[in-house]
Amino acid sequence: MPKPLNPTAFKNEQWMTSDEARLYFKVSRSTLYRWCIKNQLPYTKLGGVLYFPKIFIEQFMTHKLQNKRFL
Repeated sequence: MPKPLNPTAFKNEQWMTSDEARLYFKVSRSTLYRWCIKNQLPYTKLGGVLYFPKIFIEQFMTHKLQNKRFL
């Protein structure tokens, strides 16, 4: 399992819950967790809930879209 982020390092950052991140990406829960396990998407876990810094979500989505191959 990847090492979670330290939330105090991102005091002024906006955080998204796993449900918000899934809706943003339009992916399943298993896809989101797979990205976490593969260390592709940084997160922190508080009270059993995964949270993602919004800046990383936007960077990750940009990277995914730039590397997507269209037929």
